[in-house]
Amino acid sequence: MGLLNSTILDVVIGLVFVYLLLAIICTTINEWVAGGFALRSKNLATAIKQLLDQQPGSKDPTRSFLEQFYSHPLISGMMTPGNGHPSYLPSRTFATAVMDIATSNKRGAITFADLDAGIKGLPEGDVKTALLALIQNTNNDLNVAQKNIEQWFDDTMERASGWYKRRTQLVTVLIAILLTAMTNADSVKITRTLWKSPTLRATLLEKAKKRTESPQSTVEYPDKNKPLKPSVKPTKDELDTLQMVLGWSDQELCDWKGWPQRLMGWILTIVAVSLGAPFWFDTLSKLMNIRNAGKKPEKTDKQAKPQTA
Repeated sequence: MGLLNSTILDVVIGLVFVYLLLAIICTTINEWVAGGFALRSKNLATAIKQLLDQQPGSKDPTRSFLEQFYSHPLISGMMTPGNGHPSYLPSRTFATAVMDIATSNKRGAITFADLDAGIKGLPEGDVKTALLALIQNTNNDLNVAQKNIEQWFDDTMERASGWYKRRTQLVTVLIAILLTAMTNADSVKITRTLWKSPTLRATLLEKAKKRTESPQSTVEYPDKNKPLKPSVKPTKDELDTLQMVLGWSDQELCDWKGWPQRLMGWILTIVAVSLGAPFWFDTLSKLMNIRNAGKKPEKTDKQAKPQTA
């Protein structure tokens, strides 16, 4: 069958599965770091400040539009104890607060005319200019105007997610370096171990199969404002399997001649893990499909036992 169902393919699948688990672990640690330093909250605060900071206040000239936004009950209610900035803000909440501030002189339900008049009554500033552009070509429909303001916020959050990913990329690489060194995740060693051990290959193949076939196996990032928070984590069984190919021995620590090769293996692992869990899950799924396509069809009862007259 060539490469299909071959030892080479099985070794590659095992290695990719190891990369996947290490990448998920790296992502989880990255989340801990982000939570500890409130990186996501700070990122959201920067994005909102970019949208609303260059605008004088409306109801209270001594307070900027941004200050009035954060004092709005919809927003202040999302603050954590100690005046902590939220890490996530729904676009509908953002739009509702902005529209309410713009129409602060209006009580009760508002109409498009109220919103239009309220925005035109704002002092000159970037927010006023942006909101006037957003309510144009809406056919005087308040719902369309709100959707446009929500999209304005969503577009900014798309850029903010990009900022967040770039800022945390260095953290990801540093975590990958530490994780690789601490576990001695040497790609060369792992490949050699899998090549020599059919039992270990079979074990990793079984775990990889379960990972790709499980309904909860897909590595997703369901919240675009939380780009580093995956929906799955390694199981205890998978972590136990991972320990079979990772780790240090006294002989390896004292083997100075083996360090150049070990460093090369580490570099390969660090680069691989930095590619992220979604990349390795997609790769693993494709490799498992190739392997399954190469299986010989099972014989039916009629094929196994020729009929007798």
